[in-house]
Amino acid sequence: MEPLKGEVLDIHNAYQSYGEYKAALDGELQKSAESFVRIGYLLKVAVDTDILKESGYRNVNEFAQEEYNLDKSQVSRFIRINDEFSENGYSDRLQERYRNFGYAKLALMLLLPAEINEELTSDYSKADIQAIKDEIAEEKKVSDLEVLMEDKDQRQQSFATLGKVLHQIGKDDPELYLKMHDAVCNTVYDGTSRPVIDKLMDALAPNGEAVISVRIAGEGRKMLMIKGVDIDSVVVDVRSGEKTSCTWDQLIDEMEALCPDVEDGADGRKAWEILYGEPFPEKKEEIAPVQPQKKTDARRESKVTKAKKPEKTKAETPAAGQTEEGKSQEEDQKPEKQEAAGVENEESGKRETQEESCAGGEQDRESSADTESGHDEDGAGGGCGPESAGGGADREDGAGVAPVQPDVRLGDQKDFAAAIGVEQYINNQKKAIMEALPTMQAKCRAGDWDGLIEKAKDIITIAEAVKNIEEVYRNE
Repeated sequence: MEPLKGEVLDIHNAYQSYGEYKAALDGELQKSAESFVRIGYLLKVAVDTDILKESGYRNVNEFAQEEYNLDKSQVSRFIRINDEFSENGYSDRLQERYRNFGYAKLALMLLLPAEINEELTSDYSKADIQAIKDEIAEEKKVSDLEVLMEDKDQRQQSFATLGKVLHQIGKDDPELYLKMHDAVCNTVYDGTSRPVIDKLMDALAPNGEAVISVRIAGEGRKMLMIKGVDIDSVVVDVRSGEKTSCTWDQLIDEMEALCPDVEDGADGRKAWEILYGEPFPEKKEEIAPVQPQKKTDARRESKVTKAKKPEKTKAETPAAGQTEEGKSQEEDQKPEKQEAAGVENEESGKRETQEESCAGGEQDRESSADTESGHDEDGAGGGCGPESAGGGADREDGAGVAPVQPDVRLGDQKDFAAAIGVEQYINNQKKAIMEALPTMQAKCRAGDWDGLIEKAKDIITIAEAVKNIEEVYRNE
């Protein structure tokens, strides 16, 4: 067999280094992303003009299917890429800030809110963007009513938005709190705040950028997006899309407020115990089987930290003698009950599969995304059906909320109230209001008007929720 010669050898020797090879591949992916924007633009022209009049095709979807084998969902995706990422939302040119992302990332970013996309850079990997998408999907499973009913962490209520986020970060990750505490309490100042900023940056975003997601009880998920030591960070409220910009000096000030004085000096562990009112958790040493050594790949370190899931309450834990489906062991032994349970589990599995489909990759969302475009010639859409509106019943988020059976649609206030017991719910909220009154009186006597107003807002919110549920539940 003769050795390969000519062009084949030239191809193999064309790239002398990884950097040279990657630059070439990046260039091609860049061209691909720009091509998709142009394709989207041309398809929009076919939608918005009569250019297809002499073609014999009824609409752009029929044209694209017959001529290019592009189905309706692909047409919709190209159009939405142009809507979201082209200059002015209607041109054949990709916006400058998105020119290094590549098609795969942009396709995922179509499923993210614009408020999030505006803060991302091309340094985020596809896996990072997928992790952000997963966090948003998790929060969408929780209804506004559930969030309203969650028990707030009273230790957080005196802080502003950034302070609440940092407080939750420290609670979720005590070891990270120690690093932040050390940065603001033990750093030797040089007349500027830069040494503190550098240490905080090393703790929060060692890769230079980071998205740290936390879940604030009673408010939902918030994402702290760090973009570098010379750029202001941003807190994004996942539920509302509201963005709060914060300088590094503001971040330092808020962190200092989370470092209570201790008798023996700046001791992070004692400060954590004072701040959170519980013993500092000790690390659990786990003996893992010996694994083959792998070369550390810094490029694979995620820039995204997902929100910690709250631990299940006693009410959510199956009682002794019961299975997770809530049936006693004695009942499970009866053939009739077993058969019924099988049907119930099958139906529940179908619902879970449907919910996973709704929260999955961009292909699974094309039908619902079509309706968002405004360019869907045939009016495709529908999403995942009405059941998707209520969210997932099996989620672990939502501390303080009584467990709901899988067949209850959380989006329906009446059914939700019935599931937890409307009288129990109303009595609990009355108790919460009564317990808050002495605090309001104290704030009034002290002249703490801002605190009084905030507390009054909380009570008004609770009262309105009770009133709404009573109206929905009782006026059948």
